Amino acid sequence: MTSLIRWILPLTVSALIAILAGCQSETDHRAMGTLERERFVMTSPITERIHTLLVEEGQFVNAGDVLLTLDDQASLALITQRQAEQEYAVQTLNSLLAGTRFEQLNAAQAIVDAAKANYQEATLKYHRAVELYQKKAVSKADLDTAEASKDASAAKLEESQARWLELKNGALPEAIAQAQAQLNAAKAVLAWQQVKHDELTLRAPVSGIIDTLPWHTGERVTAGTQILSLLADTSPYARVYVPATARAALHIGDVLDVWVEGIDTPFIGTVRNVRSQPAFTPFYALNERDRARLMYLTDIELQHADELPTGLAVEVRLP
Repeated sequence: MTSLIRWILPLTVSALIAILAGCQSETDHRAMGTLERERFVMTSPITERIHTLLVEEGQFVNAGDVLLTLDDQASLALITQRQAEQEYAVQTLNSLLAGTRFEQLNAAQAIVDAAKANYQEATLKYHRAVELYQKKAVSKADLDTAEASKDASAAKLEESQARWLELKNGALPEAIAQAQAQLNAAKAVLAWQQVKHDELTLRAPVSGIIDTLPWHTGERVTAGTQILSLLADTSPYARVYVPATARAALHIGDVLDVWVEGIDTPFIGTVRNVRSQPAFTPFYALNERDRARLMYLTDIELQHADELPTGLAVEVRLP
């Protein structure tokens, strides 16, 4: 009996090893995953309150349909401000281009004439003060006051003449160029603000089905927060996890049989993408045994599968 056990035991162990190896081999030549469609995630461009919500989860929408709008009161106020700034820049440029009006030039000439009369009067008073000072009829302080008044009136005359000459010659080319640049900047800022306002209306980028929509009208969302996700109305594809042991034999363009849960016959699929990085722990952090457990995310296009719903489990037989 003992000899019989010694003879049977090695055979049993060998058989178990063979069975386990066969199971492991079969597992390594299968990839499991799900049926997916292209997913578009839409986020909030700014921190604002949801004003209008026009769709719900599971609803089909066409490309360009309005999905929701954010409150635009603050945005409209900024647009009004930018429009006023642009109008101010337009009027400034037009004023420089039109040049000086006849009435403005006459007014400037009148100021020059008045300044000239004041200067002449101040000059006469100064000369009279000099004569009186020489006769010791006035003090040195009175003479200094008369001289200061003459100098001030001379400066005023020079200023008014320069202003008159500026109006007569018109605006400098540099001033006109500066005004034009300010107008261009105002136009650009207004256009940018209008684009930001348009972004408050979220539209469907493609035709598809609203997958997730966790928000409600009146709720406040922060900038960059996901508002909804949209599954494109396109052919589905299988997204599976390929074991590392089967990765070397798999290439883009390979044709494989894809089994979908609940359907008896397989679909023909073509490998369109295999991720270069494993889905779990980086390979350099693992030993040789653990590397075999890594998975590579793989996308497989399916033929004649347009009617299949998203999310079904799939199984792929690997080469």
